[in-house]
This record gives sequence, structure tokens and C-alpha cells, in this order.
Amino acid sequence: MTLLQRLRLPASAAFAALALAACQSPSARLAVREADRAEAYREASARAAAREPAPLAFTAALASLREHNLELRAARLGIVSAEENRRQVLKDLLPGANLTANLSRSVTDLGNLSRSDLAYSAFAYVNLPGLIQLRLRRYSAELELIRARWSYELKERELVVQLREAFLRAELLAARRRGLLASLQWEPGASALAGLEADPRGIERESLLYSLRTEADALQLALSQLIGDDSALWQPDLADLPALDYATNPPDFADTTRYGELFRRLQALDIEAMHLRERGVKLQYWPDIRLSLTSPPLYQNNGGATTSWDVDQVLFTATTSVPIDIQGNIARQLRETRRARDLQFARMQDQLDQTLQRLAAARDALALTSRRLGIAEIRLENLRALPLTQSPEAVRQNLDRLLRLDEQRTTLVLERARLEHLFWILDESRWEHPEWETADTAR
Repeated sequence: MTLLQRLRLPASAAFAALALAACQSPSARLAVREADRAEAYREASARAAAREPAPLAFTAALASLREHNLELRAARLGIVSAEENRRQVLKDLLPGANLTANLSRSVTDLGNLSRSDLAYSAFAYVNLPGLIQLRLRRYSAELELIRARWSYELKERELVVQLREAFLRAELLAARRRGLLASLQWEPGASALAGLEADPRGIERESLLYSLRTEADALQLALSQLIGDDSALWQPDLADLPALDYATNPPDFADTTRYGELFRRLQALDIEAMHLRERGVKLQYWPDIRLSLTSPPLYQNNGGATTSWDVDQVLFTATTSVPIDIQGNIARQLRETRRARDLQFARMQDQLDQTLQRLAAARDALALTSRRLGIAEIRLENLRALPLTQSPEAVRQNLDRLLRLDEQRTTLVLERARLEHLFWILDESRWEHPEWETADTAR
């Protein structure tokens, strides 16, 4: 079988596939996709209807978050892309090759094709960028990889904080619901519905119950998204919830080895990126050496006449040029870059001062919130300890006070958690160092 005959088979197969695809209209293809989506919806609906309540420990939720959370997965893919871009800088130096073929024949003579009508050749090429530009690309790729890794660390911390807050909210919602259900039955022997019909305050409590149910549904959705698993109606268990002691041991933000290291790293990276941009502009003044290697075809066949590769036809060229900035474009770019750099540095310093002020205010607010929370819990304990042998009116009033105090306690617990989580993100001693950081330190 000749080469022309061997080429006819894949060409005919490609034409057949193209013709088959062209026979189907967009509407027909979309109908297939819509049918697939409909089946996916039915399966998802069946899974949602089959969900059952299931306990969820924090350690199990944390493992599921790290494995299945989509935001964290996107951050990991960002690291993978940055690593590939770094390797690609050196891969671009490898030689490339391509195979070209050309068939030329009169339309009336297409039935008399022969080898003399076919021309094909194999080419190899090497792209060698300027040495300065190569170094700059490599350095920039390394910087982007570091940024992707540190951004992943920050995203993981933010998601873990959200997970802990979701656990706390679930427990508080369950406690408030239990309190509301108890308050609906203030009169012995009466049903909750009877209490609602007789007392307008009961109607208000019923509205609160519906509100809590709506909030619980939203929390269930948020929890499923965080851990990347909606196969059950999760019931968080706070037994292994991480305990935070920042209220009793206030953080010392002057301790730079413990607090804020990751954020300072990200700021340092932004500073280095600004300097890199400035260096890139300056390097335009430098002479850059460009190397090129021109080679004839490795193999060529034209109308039956073959040509082999000849080393004497390989040409090596080295060129260099020094730009003369007569029009001042490079100087203008350099001035603009420096102005943007100085403004960015000023903004970062201002943000640093404001951040430290907010952290100091948050530390004081945490102490105040903890004291208020302690008072609210003492009042709740005293109210719950009151004897039940009181008049219905007294019981009703005490239950109203209990509900208000319970709402106040919920607000204070969430406020304390918000402040503690702020310090938790900054506390390097509470987070494990990723594997790539250990590898970089070893090098």
C-alpha cells in the first residue's frame, strides 16, 4: 500500500465524521443535552427525598471540606495551573516539529492521482527567547506559584472558620427552637394550637418558629456546600469542636512569630510584584540577546523527489539591540510604575495601621462580649430555676423573659465567635503548615 493510499483512509474517516456531525442540527444536539439534564434533575430529586438525619462530627466535616469543597478545589487547581506555567517556561525552549502535506491536482484529473501529486515534509524548529526575558518570565512564574499556594492557605482558613460558625449556629438554632416549643405550652394540659389561639404572644412565637425553620434550612444548605456533601440532613455534633481561648488569653499582635504571618507574606508578595513590574520596565533599557536556529526540512518529498536534511544549511543567528528612548516612552512607563508603586505602598501602610487599630478594638470588644455573655447565662440559669407552681400569668411572663434572654445569648455567642474567628485566622500556631512550605524550607 502506497503512502497516498494510507493517507486516504484517515482522510475519508475524518470526512465521514464531519459529514455525520453536520447532519445533526443544533436543536437535535440540544435536545440530547436537555434530556441528560432532566435525568440528572430526577436523580438529584430522588437523592434529596431520600435524605435522612445523620450526625456530623467537626473532624469528619473538616475532612470532607478539604476533599470536596468546590472553592478549595478551585484554589488547588490554581496551584496546579501555576506549577504548569512555571514548567512551561523551560518547555518552550525544547525543539518542536510539524509534518505538512500538500496535494495539488486539477479538478478534472482527480481520478488520476499519483505519488507525484503529493508533497510532504517534516520541519523542526527551536524558539529561543531573549535571555533577559526568559529570566523575567521564570521569576514571574515562580512568584505566581507562591501566590497560588498562599491564597490556597488563606481560603482554607476562611472555609474552616465558616464551618465552625455553621456548627455553632446549628446548636444555637436547636436550643432556641426547644425554648420556643416549651413556651408554646405555658398552660398545663393545653395544646400548642390552643395557646396560639388564646394569646397573641403565642402567635408571635409561632412566627419565630417558622423563622427559625427557614434559617435552619438555609444553614443546612450552607453546611452541605461547605463540606461538599448533601447526602443527609446533617446534625452537627459539637463534641469535637475546636475550643478557642482568646477571651481568657488575649492575643498579642506584636508577637509576629505567632500572629499574622500569612497576611504579611501576601503583602510582601504584592510588594515584590510591584518591584518586578518596575524591573520589567527598566530592563527595556538593557540590550537583550536573541538566539535563533534555522534548519532546513528534516525530510521533504515533492513530486517523488526527496530531499534529506543537510547540516550545512543549518544557520545560527545571534542578535542584540539597545533601545534608544528618544521619544521617552520607556521613561514615561517607568515614572508611572514608580508613582503606582509609591501609592500602593502608602495604601498598604494605611491599611496596616487601620488593621492594627481594628484588632485592638476587637480584642476589647471580645472581653466586653464575654462578660455580657456570662451575665446573660447567669440570668438564664436563674429563670430556668424558678418553680413552675406559679400563676399562668407569671409563667407566661417568665417564659417571655426567657425567650428574650435566649435571643440575647444567641447574639452574644455569635458575636464572640466572630471576634474569636478573626484572631483564629491570624494565629499561626493553630494551623498546620502545608507540605509545599516544608519542601521549600528544606531546599
